[in-house]
Amino acid sequence: MQGTMEATVHDTAPRQASGMRLRELVYLITWDWRMNRGLSFDQLRAILLLIEVRLEQYIYQAWQRRPGPLLTILWYFVRFVGSIYQWLLCNSNIPGSVRIGRGLRLPHPQNIIIACNADIGEFCIIYHNVSIAWNGFRPMIPSSPKIGNQVLIGNGAIVIGEITVGDNVLIGAGAIVAKSVPSCSRVVTAPVDIAPRSPSAQAAEAGSPRHIQDPYSIWR
Repeated sequence: MQGTMEATVHDTAPRQASGMRLRELVYLITWDWRMNRGLSFDQLRAILLLIEVRLEQYIYQAWQRRPGPLLTILWYFVRFVGSIYQWLLCNSNIPGSVRIGRGLRLPHPQNIIIACNADIGEFCIIYHNVSIAWNGFRPMIPSSPKIGNQVLIGNGAIVIGEITVGDNVLIGAGAIVAKSVPSCSRVVTAPVDIAPRSPSAQAAEAGSPRHIQDPYSIWR
């Protein structure tokens, strides 16, 4: 039953595999609006951010479909202007080369960084301060995360590397995900470990020249 439902979702919503058409652009923006509509400032910013991202996707995929000098110039111009717009609006960076399914929800669209080759499924929720990052130690190999449908990524989480996150996954706040996660899983950080700690005799005095030179010296 679950497999049938997942297949239906994939069949009914385009993921821009062969280029985005105008009707698909309208379709995706409509779903983004449905999932983020409301009267709060965050909801308005989410919609404005996602409209810009979808327009970037449209131009990027047109360029991929028909590469040429004019579309190349247009894409790089739009990405440059778009990066400034996203930064001023939400302090975020979501390039149009990212693949995103319908219905992405951004409850607090702030400080969200997504790698250029990432792939995000349908009806996902991404909270603020989230990074979906590529593996910087392999700069010549696209190694961005692939994220399935109905995935929730909590505040401050980091998803990094050439990994796959399955469908129906909950990633808790602050979690660091560096390996693949199967479908229908929950990822949480370890419980907080509180242990006694005696002040060190070698610690610097707060506000002293040594402390100013080395901010961490008061805890040594």
